[in-house]
Amino acid sequence: MEFIMGGTAAAGAAFFTNPLDVVKVRFQLQGELKAKGLYAVHYKNLFHAFFQIAKHDGFLALQKGLMPAACHQVVLNGVRLGTYQVAEERGWTMGPDGNVYILNNIAVGLMAGGAGAFLGSPILLVKTHIQSRSSQQIAVGTQHHIDGIVKTDA
Repeated sequence: MEFIMGGTAAAGAAFFTNPLDVVKVRFQLQGELKAKGLYAVHYKNLFHAFFQIAKHDGFLALQKGLMPAACHQVVLNGVRLGTYQVAEERGWTMGPDGNVYILNNIAVGLMAGGAGAFLGSPILLVKTHIQSRSSQQIAVGTQHHIDGIVKTDA
């Protein structure tokens, strides 16, 4: 149940945070592999980046990569919370005396978080490639031709 509830809540939050993520990716790629001053600055600040993306790629471009973002959140948070719930139910967070042991909790948290990050990483890569793709006027970084998680046009 934790898997479903945690994943669904995180996927819903992705709808609101995805436009900020699109802008963040574009900022990170601006000037990729070039020395300072040798590349065009398309995004001067947060508000300018929102405006430029909406102007050149359309307002809906601010939601590029929404489906992979939601899938990533379902996998990442669902696996973390679901794994932790299973560990709690099986008593892996408790010591032999029945008390909660901090080291056991840390170990379970590391395993759950690591598993979620490992399984969600390929989806995160696809999301980033989709978010970085833009029109030629404001293109930054390498333009990957990925349209979704399953289908590519390359």
